[in-house]
Parts: sequence; structure tokens; C-alpha cells
Amino acid sequence: MPLDDGQEIDETGSPWEGAVVYKRNTSVSHLEYCTTLERLGLGKLSTDVSKTRASVMGLRVTKAVKEYLDGTPVQISIDVTRKSKKLRLDGIVKTVISLLCNRCCMPSAEAIFSEFSLLLTEDPIEEPETIDLGVFYGADIFKSSGDSDDDDDNDALIDLDDQLYFPPEEKEIDISKNIRDRVHLEITMNSICDSGCKGLCLKCGQNLNTGNCNCSEEVKEKNYGPLGNLKEQMKL
Repeated sequence: MPLDDGQEIDETGSPWEGAVVYKRNTSVSHLEYCTTLERLGLGKLSTDVSKTRASVMGLRVTKAVKEYLDGTPVQISIDVTRKSKKLRLDGIVKTVISLLCNRCCMPSAEAIFSEFSLLLTEDPIEEPETIDLGVFYGADIFKSSGDSDDDDDNDALIDLDDQLYFPPEEKEIDISKNIRDRVHLEITMNSICDSGCKGLCLKCGQNLNTGNCNCSEEVKEKNYGPLGNLKEQMKL
């Protein structure tokens, strides 16, 4: 399967493995990570446009990302909550991705501030045969904030893909794929390079942000499709 950066997946695993690794440490409750879009296998979302916007926002690539110092930075902040046989990681991903403007098709910088939650559990993850809607509907929704199992209910809302088996004998766990997926979910088809973008000429394709074309006025005067003369039809 081809990757975003044009490479192939080899037998050793995916190229984004090891980009973000959580290391077990009972004395640490807050963590900061830095990686790049390239390191996460999202190189196609990284351009000079995204790098420039990230720099303006104060996002920088740290020296820890040795192979991709010129990439688009991805900063991850995580708060760690320890529970019985569980670790909950609540964090935010900050980066900038480069998309195509849906008006002029030129690169457009899209800033991302995406929250996420991961649940690391010492017990193997088992996918339920049925989905319990009691958390949203029925008696469970009326439980008071002091109920002892509220935390368990909140943990149950975390997507199964974000619940990871982390046995106690393991000292670290790779969460790169979860971070990568979070960035990937932010790709939108409605990106606009600028609120004042004029787009392309509908007839010749000229980028109207960089210049006018001879057919601009003709396109404006043209009736578009069967609704072009709707105003006249409504007068009948």
C-alpha cells in the first residue's frame, strides 16, 4: 500500500512507528512531545505554506526530531490520569496542514487544535458484542456527579481504537498511529486560502487572485443552467 510520502510499507512495520512513544513514569503527570507531519507519514500535508503558518503560530521542530528538522512541526501536550489498572491520556495536537483551496486550488494552510483521549489498560481489550446506549439514554444519564462509576462511564465513551492494551511489564507504548489518525481526521474539503479569495474563472480557469481574464464579464452575464432565468419564470 503506498504511503503519503511515496514509500512502501516494509516488513518491519509502518514508517510512523516510534514517532510518539509514551514511557511509563509514575512521577510525571504532564508530557510534551514534538514530531512532524513527515515523521507521521503525512508528508503530503506538509508544504512551505504549512511550515510558514506553523512558524507564525510559534510551533517549532525540536532537535529530538533528527530526521525531519525541516518538516512541519506537530506538538502534542498530554495530561496523565492514573486509575486502577488504567492510565488515561488526555491531550491536544497542534499543527498546520496544507490543503488545496476549494476556490482557487492553491495551497491553503489549515491550523489544527485537536483534542484526544487514550485509555491504556492492563487488561486485554475485548470488543463488546453489543453497544450499550445506557450512557446516553435511560436511567444512567440521571446519575449524580458523585456516583462512583462516573469515571468508568466516561472511559467507556473513548473509541475502541483509542483503548490500548498496556500490560504492567511493558515500560513504553507507541501511540504514533493514534496521533496520526487524529491529524488525518482534520482533513476537510472546505479549506479556503483567504476569506477574500476570488477563485478561478469558470470559463478559462484563470486564477482571479493573480489577474483578470477577457472572459470574466461574459461569465458573469451568462445564465447558469435551468434556474438561470428563474426570476423571469416566477413573474409568469
